[in-house]
Amino acid sequence: AAWAVALLALAVTGRSPAWAAGAGLLYGLTCYLSYGLTLFALIGAAVLVLGRRRVRARPVVLALLVAGAAVVPLVFTFAGFDWWQGYRLLVTRYYQGVGGTRPYGYWVWANLACTVVITGPATVAGLRRAGAVLIRRRTAPAPQARLAFLAGTALLALLIADLSGMSKAETERIWLPFAMWLLPAGAFLPRPRAWLTAQALLGLLLNHLLFTGW
Repeated sequence: AAWAVALLALAVTGRSPAWAAGAGLLYGLTCYLSYGLTLFALIGAAVLVLGRRRVRARPVVLALLVAGAAVVPLVFTFAGFDWWQGYRLLVTRYYQGVGGTRPYGYWVWANLACTVVITGPATVAGLRRAGAVLIRRRTAPAPQARLAFLAGTALLALLIADLSGMSKAETERIWLPFAMWLLPAGAFLPRPRAWLTAQALLGLLLNHLLFTGW
């Protein structure tokens, strides 16, 4: 998923539009590794938005992206796998198991609390500053605005996953592919050593004081 985003960034920054085909191919594969990872489309869309002024051959990039993304779904479909049927079955099985016993009203908030724990206080503080940069994006330096937009998009993907109710109490593993995109928001923070110390202390306290059963 991360390589799909990286190749798309190469395509939209003028390296070569051909990278978009590789990005699409990897994204198509990502969708067949985990249903939850389909939300990486939001991060890819953010890359397209951020690079819209730098793309000289946007129609070519989009065409190659779509063509690459269609390869894996076509192969799986011709092999007899129905992605949508699989998703509907997944939802049914999930709610027949732990998904049906864990209350949505609690975990819709607890999931976010778990995300704060796995990303650390520096990430939360960095996201707050990223939000401030987005509010004044017209006057903010371009690199800061791009970073804030990308981190904000990753946060949006997590919020959608949270509202879906399909990852109750499992954020420490299901959301990790998205959580890593929140961490760069720490670049907005002053005194990085102090925040790094806070991150390390939280990790040590969790590992020493909390028995998770894993």
